[in-house]
Amino acid sequence: MKKLLVLTILIFALMFSLASCSISDLIDMVLGDEITPNFDYTYTDFTTSQKNELNKILGEVIPFAPCDDYYVGKHTEKDDFENGIHYYTVGNSLEEFNDYLDLLKKYGMKDVYLQDDGTVWYVFANDTILINVAYYNYGGEDYIDLYAKRNIKADDGDTDNDNNGDNNENPGNEASGYLYTSFTSSEKAMFNEFCGFVIPFIANDQYYVEEYTLEDEIGINFYTFGNTAADFASYKAMFSIYTYVDTYQDEYGDDWFTYQNGDFYIDISYYDTLDYGYCVDVYVYTYDSGDNGGADQGGNDTTDGYLYTSFTSSEKAMFNEFCGFVIPFIANDQYYVEEYTLEDEIGINFYTFGNTAADFASYKAMFSIYTYVDTYQDEYGDDWFTYQNGDFYIDISYYDTLDYGYCVDVYVYTYDSGDNGGNIGEYIPDDGDGVYEVDFTDAENVKNVTDQGYYLDGCPTVGSPAVLVIPIDFRDITASSKGYNIDSIKNAFEENGACDYYSVYDYYYISSYGQLTLDITVLDFWFRPQYSSTYYQTATMDYYGDTIAIGDQLIMDEALAYLSQIMDLSAFDSDGNGFIDAVILINTLEIGDDDFHWAYRYWNVYTDDIGYYFEYDGVSANDYMWASYQFLFEAEDGSFDDSNAMNTYTYIHEFGHILGADDYYDTAGVNDPMGGCDIMDAMSGDHNAFTKFNYGWLTTSRLVTTEASVTLTLENFSKNGDTIIIANNWSTNLGAYQEYYIIVYYRNTGLNGDGFGYFSREGIIVYHVNASLYKDEYEGEIYYDIYNNNTDYYDDYGTKNNLIELVVSANDTYTYIVGDSLHSVKDDNGNILQYTFTVDSIEGDYATLTFTKR
Repeated sequence: MKKLLVLTILIFALMFSLASCSISDLIDMVLGDEITPNFDYTYTDFTTSQKNELNKILGEVIPFAPCDDYYVGKHTEKDDFENGIHYYTVGNSLEEFNDYLDLLKKYGMKDVYLQDDGTVWYVFANDTILINVAYYNYGGEDYIDLYAKRNIKADDGDTDNDNNGDNNENPGNEASGYLYTSFTSSEKAMFNEFCGFVIPFIANDQYYVEEYTLEDEIGINFYTFGNTAADFASYKAMFSIYTYVDTYQDEYGDDWFTYQNGDFYIDISYYDTLDYGYCVDVYVYTYDSGDNGGADQGGNDTTDGYLYTSFTSSEKAMFNEFCGFVIPFIANDQYYVEEYTLEDEIGINFYTFGNTAADFASYKAMFSIYTYVDTYQDEYGDDWFTYQNGDFYIDISYYDTLDYGYCVDVYVYTYDSGDNGGNIGEYIPDDGDGVYEVDFTDAENVKNVTDQGYYLDGCPTVGSPAVLVIPIDFRDITASSKGYNIDSIKNAFEENGACDYYSVYDYYYISSYGQLTLDITVLDFWFRPQYSSTYYQTATMDYYGDTIAIGDQLIMDEALAYLSQIMDLSAFDSDGNGFIDAVILINTLEIGDDDFHWAYRYWNVYTDDIGYYFEYDGVSANDYMWASYQFLFEAEDGSFDDSNAMNTYTYIHEFGHILGADDYYDTAGVNDPMGGCDIMDAMSGDHNAFTKFNYGWLTTSRLVTTEASVTLTLENFSKNGDTIIIANNWSTNLGAYQEYYIIVYYRNTGLNGDGFGYFSREGIIVYHVNASLYKDEYEGEIYYDIYNNNTDYYDDYGTKNNLIELVVSANDTYTYIVGDSLHSVKDDNGNILQYTFTVDSIEGDYATLTFTKR
């Protein structure tokens, strides 16, 4: 059920070095003249979320020391500053530390003491805050290190001056030694205003009182830290003044005890938060039925004991206005009715909680009034049943939500071919020979409107974009100690490179049919960052509330700052958009399972405090690639220990991401839509036709439009990218970004030759593409996107339907040979594909197929 959500805070354990100044000298520094702080640093203030946390813990925001890097977080170790905060900076000078001490003078300096290791600590304190701060060098880095906590006086009058408040406000709850022993007056008022009573307080080290809403609950959450199981047992006994209702166990295995007082419920628990230790957690709440009503309006009251038995009048009106009918209602404990859009669907979602499997079976039977279409299983293994009523579809399912129990889920929807993308439209008129000549450049939506093309700041896909390759070694992992050399990197990337496969330049020149001629510059030296590899491996920053790794980006910006002094980086912006076309960082790290030791393409999020990229020679870095030199050693068995190899598969694959292609494998490992048969999946070989549509390398195709049959000749795909398209619907406006099937003639030639192809036999292959666009809005700007092949629940771009997949033949192979026909397949709307084909002949570089309308 409700579980306190806490963020993992990283604690960086610091050691101390000796300081050389005397105590009297240091006191003079602190009390000397004011010095204006130096703000010429990467970080000049806490983030908003950090300020909020500081206010919660300390009651105020302490001064910030401008710095190269810093950490701030709650300090939970068992010492004098437990439940306070720990703040430290990296890269400041002693003079700047003196500046910072000057900012702390407002609290009043109380003491200076010398720790056993020689570190000098300064103590500042007033009636509300206590601060200890020091400056030292550790591991070659200079640190300002600060600990702070509340210097507590009573919240409501501290008559005994014990800094713990008065205990007489909450008789019987004087747990010895705890910091907080009573709600404040304002917190008591909050409870009284909400529910008319104040729950018992438990003495604690730290607590929070917050209003909350969850599903249909509204209430107040009170939670504490620092209590023992014995404390909780005594505290729980205080709730005997209320009516005991139930005990239940949540999905984490923790026990919750429910009590009732009038219209209000109280849930209490005691559990380990893992990050902050044990927590006493209390929810005081009631139910808000809102617009959902709750009154019995008759109609579908087939199940006794449920709270809701009918749609409200306004909800019925919503259905009638949208689709002209009202779907059956299922009696339930809680439900929601919401409008939604998804990809090219627009509709209404009705879902409920509290029903049983037997309820659902009875409910499903009510849909027999509609036309049954299909049953399918989604990526989570749940069954969905599809019905149709005129132009509208109804999908229903019953499944476990894990967090909220079982849910009956119903979607009533139709397809929108307007601005929301999709693939609904009239068939292309027959121009006399049963084939329509498609020109993708006529479409409104072309390269760069989707995640597949990514954004306009990405690398151009045609012409001669400038690619900067920077070899990276570290003082703890040098290139010379590994036997790595620049010439091998040049062979891997530059034109006519000596590789076991193709260099990156050669591959993309061939795959693009000569339309992409990469202007690649490989530095003649290894750039060595300032710190060791382990420093960058652990470097992180806050990114919209998430902690993300940025070690590779710190290295890239260090390198660009250095290179801007010896070369003109603006020469690497071929399209003049202010961004280097592509940056590639080849490092000396050993390949490992974590991201830092693997290969990937990413975009730069390391910016200044107001969100602007760092500029060098008037340009910034955005798209970049990070990979180990060791990938050149990749052996056929997938290991990386063949020192005689010169394999570029990984570099070619990652550069495909820089150009805008997505991975075509499912990172969750649930599906295998491409069977490893694509350079953007798991093998070498050429890019598929859809990727080339997306890159703009193929701008034409042939769409079958015959009302009877038509025979067409198809040339070897590796020659010039010849394709044929069949589809149930086609929109010239949408171009490559809709649902369709691509037919190509595959041969083991070109990039698929010399044993690097995908398939054991040559023949016709069929790709099913659903690149339907969906529209979204972010910060007032409209953008379009598509889903990928990833079923990972946490992927925002995860698929509802696969972006691209191979269609196997009736013989369960990927290639269709003479005499084979396309079997009956359904598109993602559940409709049988209106065209089939038979392979008539295959001779050399040409195949002949006859297409027939079903």
